[in-house]
Amino acid sequence: SVLAEVFMANMTSLSKKIGLVTGANSGIGFATAKHLFDEGVTVVAVDKDSDKLQEQPNFHVKQVNLLSECEIRALFQWIRSELGRLDIVVNVAGIGTDHGILDGDYEEWMKMIQVNLLAPTLSCKLAMEVMIDLCGGSGHVVNMQSVWSHAVPKTEHVHWYSVTKYGLKSMTDGLRVEVANRNLDIRISTISPGPTESNFNINSFKSQDKIDQTFGTNRAFSRLDPTEVAAAVLHILKSPKNVQINDMIITPQKYVF
Repeated sequence: SVLAEVFMANMTSLSKKIGLVTGANSGIGFATAKHLFDEGVTVVAVDKDSDKLQEQPNFHVKQVNLLSECEIRALFQWIRSELGRLDIVVNVAGIGTDHGILDGDYEEWMKMIQVNLLAPTLSCKLAMEVMIDLCGGSGHVVNMQSVWSHAVPKTEHVHWYSVTKYGLKSMTDGLRVEVANRNLDIRISTISPGPTESNFNINSFKSQDKIDQTFGTNRAFSRLDPTEVAAAVLHILKSPKNVQINDMIITPQKYVF
C-alpha cells in the first residue's frame, strides 16, 4: 500500500552507524549485538565476560566490569579516540537474585543497584556527551527495562530487581525531559520484556532444579526468545526519525503480570 511505502521510506537506516551494546555476551544483549551487526552497524560489544564474542572487523569486543566507574569511563574515552562518534546505545546488562528483600543483604542490594541502575545511567550520560560533541546532538539510547518496572511482582526473588528497574524507568523518563529541554535530537526509548529464555535465571538461581521449583514446569506460555526481544529493539531504532517510542512492553502470549 501507499501508506506502507511511505512508512518504509521514512524508516531510519542503521547502516554505517556505530552502536554500543552492554550485556553482549549472552541472551538479549548477544542477540541485539548480532542483529545490529547484520544491519551494517559497527558494534562495540561490552560484557564482563567475552567467551562467546569474537573480535572481527566492525565488531569490537570490550571486557568491562560495570561495577567499575573507571572502566566505564575508559570505554567511552576509547570510543571517542578510536571510533570518533557514537550513534546508538543499548543498555541490556542486568543481574538478579534468588530471594526476597528480607533474605537479602546490603552488599547484594548495592551490587544490583550499581549494575542495573548506576552503570546504565553513567553509560547514558557519557554516550550522550559523545553524541553532543561528535554527532551534532543526535543519536538513540535504548534501555532494557522489564515488565517489573511497571508492576510489583508477587514472587519475592524479583522484588529488589523490580526496585532497580523502577529506578531505571524513572531515570530514563527524566533523561527524556532533559533532552527535550536542551532541544537535542537524541531519542530515548525503553523496552520492557516479560519472561525470556536466557542465562539470567541460571545466574540468579544457580541451578535448573531451583528454577523449576520456583516457577514450575507446566506454564501456560512459552518464554520469549532473545532474538524476539532484539527484533523489537531494531524496530525501535529503525522507526522514523520523528518517532520516539518511549516504551515497548512485550510479553509471551498468555502471560499475565
